[in-house]
Amino acid sequence: MESPQVGELVQEGAAALERADWPGARRAFERVLDGAAEHAVAAEGLGLALWFEGRVAEGIEWRERAVTGYAAQHRSHDAARVAAWVSDQHLIAGRPSAARGWLARAERVLEDTPTGVGHGWVAIGRAQQADAVEDQAAQAARALRIGRETGAEDLEILALSLLGRAELTAGHREPGLRLLEEAMVAATAGRIRNVHTLGETYCTLVAACAEAEEWERAVEWCERVEDFAQTHQAAPLLGVCRTVHADVLIATGHWAEAEAALTSALAAHARAIPELSVPSRASLAELRIHQGRLREAEHLLSRREEHPATLRAMALLHLAEGRPQLAVSLLERGLAETEGHAVRTAQLLAALVDARLAAGDPAGAGVAVEQLQRIAGESGVRLGAARADLAAARLGLATGHRAAAAESARRALRAFGVLAMPLDVGLARLELARAVLDASPELAREEVLAAQAAFRELGAARELDAAARLLRDLGGGTAPRARSAGELTSREHEVLDLVALGMSNARIARVLGISQKTAGHHVSRILMKLGVHNRAEAAAHTVATGRDGGQGTGAGAAG
Repeated sequence: MESPQVGELVQEGAAALERADWPGARRAFERVLDGAAEHAVAAEGLGLALWFEGRVAEGIEWRERAVTGYAAQHRSHDAARVAAWVSDQHLIAGRPSAARGWLARAERVLEDTPTGVGHGWVAIGRAQQADAVEDQAAQAARALRIGRETGAEDLEILALSLLGRAELTAGHREPGLRLLEEAMVAATAGRIRNVHTLGETYCTLVAACAEAEEWERAVEWCERVEDFAQTHQAAPLLGVCRTVHADVLIATGHWAEAEAALTSALAAHARAIPELSVPSRASLAELRIHQGRLREAEHLLSRREEHPATLRAMALLHLAEGRPQLAVSLLERGLAETEGHAVRTAQLLAALVDARLAAGDPAGAGVAVEQLQRIAGESGVRLGAARADLAAARLGLATGHRAAAAESARRALRAFGVLAMPLDVGLARLELARAVLDASPELAREEVLAAQAAFRELGAARELDAAARLLRDLGGGTAPRARSAGELTSREHEVLDLVALGMSNARIARVLGISQKTAGHHVSRILMKLGVHNRAEAAAHTVATGRDGGQGTGAGAAG
């Protein structure tokens, strides 16, 4: 039986953990362990405090000791819970054998023990280590069931987030998002008691949204996690969240802010868990490729990790340097590791279409396009459909089917516009320009000029060069076509699409990267040109003319 002084110190340490006073918690638990080196609760608490301070290796070591202490006291479920956490930390650090060993230990301490909370934490570990998405979902569902049956809300909510991520990964967008939103509401309502479990839940939520490229939710949730990480001075979480936020910033055209976020993330990872830096370096490398800074991208990718994000970035680098066959090999290698992961598979397939076309293999590119279209249809992910349309446009151009390519490019242009992804909008404009070049050179030139302006604003040097080459093919002296007074411009078509979605002028301004005043001017001109009195009538006009749901002509396809 522990002395009153030890009990008071344990309570003091626990209270410090709850208010995110990591140094205070560390000091209290260290005093306990000075006199009782095998105190399991104090060892676990000290490990947690050290982890949040960024002293990750020491934190893991103390929690390993806690497992031994709990097992010696026959507190099997606590031993299994902490062992599952240690297993996850080894997995994150790139030590899969150690991760499997610790999870096996968690299972062993539960032998001959009735099903309880510990079994739920083992299921969490199994979900985190599973290769197949189906296994991830099955184990997360088991953990969720045990959490609800035992009233362990920490377990229940983390399991919710993992199950939602697995569903989203498998391409089941709506059920996945519902589970994730339920987990986020529960987490922010203060239902999770263990601060590390709360951090891990947040991390799972934002990572799931980023992987599925649900940018709006990712932005909203990143703000919550950033607040949590800053408030709790959680060094490991700061790096993860900033990487996710950077991916959002890159996609939505805020490249300067993305660079700052990635640089900060890499610094945080270097201090805490260097192994977590792989996605950050891959994201920064892709950004450098778009900027034309190929040597810097090569340096970032010099470690050549077998990670889908790294393999994709390396493939894009080889494409930029004129080595498409190498790019094909890397992307095919990456695809072998993403079976069941709809979003990652789509990302790699989109790049594979370009690589196979550059390598002179339109038939192989066609197979990749069909796979992209199937994934987009099954998952319902908007960005997947946009990528499939852009890939189809490129394939159509390569095989001489210009009319089909133009229609695919229009759909991609509209979808990327609604998703507020300026680089991809510009790329879709270039494909549309190539598709209509012979039939309507004036329209083609207009689309290239719009793309060129977007690339220049972003600092997308490689894409800017491509636009300049296409503009030269069109003839530098070609003037934009004249418009009738009532004909909408490409930009006005984009604004009209967003009005039809019910967006306010302020929201339209954010989506298109323009001022609210400019958005208002566009709306006013649209109402005048259409001869309608308000936004509702304009939206009705959009539906009546077949511009709803991406089934009619795309934004920028006037004429």
